[in-house]
Amino acid sequence: MITVNAIMKIDPSKRDQYLALVEPLVLAANKEDGALYYAHFERTDEPNTFAFIEQYENEEALEVHNGTEHFQHFFKEVTQYLIAKPDIKVSQTK
Repeated sequence: MITVNAIMKIDPSKRDQYLALVEPLVLAANKEDGALYYAHFERTDEPNTFAFIEQYENEEALEVHNGTEHFQHFFKEVTQYLIAKPDIKVSQTK
């Protein structure tokens, strides 16, 4: 299993636009073959800091996700909302 934890710090003045960008990504990602879990949360102790928690059956499923139209659109657009570089950690369990 592959787990991805991605932390995004968002410009507070662009919060609503960011959330509108994320919603279709989360909905589509949860329908992908090989995606076991895909969720987006806001940290309760740090407003405008969001976490993606993702789990995939294997590396192939993650690669497929990264190549999807919905992810590519998000990846292209998200930089305009960030105030810091995303912190992305990928781990694998057997």
